[in-house]
Amino acid sequence: MGSFVIHKRGNASYYATLMTANGDVILRGTDCGSLLDCKSSIDSIRANATDFSKYELTDSHEGKYFFELKGLDGNDIARSIIFETPDNVYSGIELVIRNIPTAIIDNQDYTI
Repeated sequence: MGSFVIHKRGNASYYATLMTANGDVILRGTDCGSLLDCKSSIDSIRANATDFSKYELTDSHEGKYFFELKGLDGNDIARSIIFETPDNVYSGIELVIRNIPTAIIDNQDYTI
């Protein structure tokens, strides 16, 4: 089972990552101004991540690839790790889709 882990960046922002059961980061959400905003970000990721049409394959301009997950308004709500090939990107998307339904929020350090 995967989990969302909330991270704090400096003094002012948070972000969530989706991690696999073995601790690999698959996806990183956008920066949030508060823990409550971070919870909303996770809810948006959950709501859109099972719709394959919400994913956009992108070239990193270094010969590698990643995907972006789009929200209802078409804006980016999360970005994947970097992959070597487009096939790896599609495998990453499938991994996200499989982990989203059961992913828990791991808030060991923060109260939402």
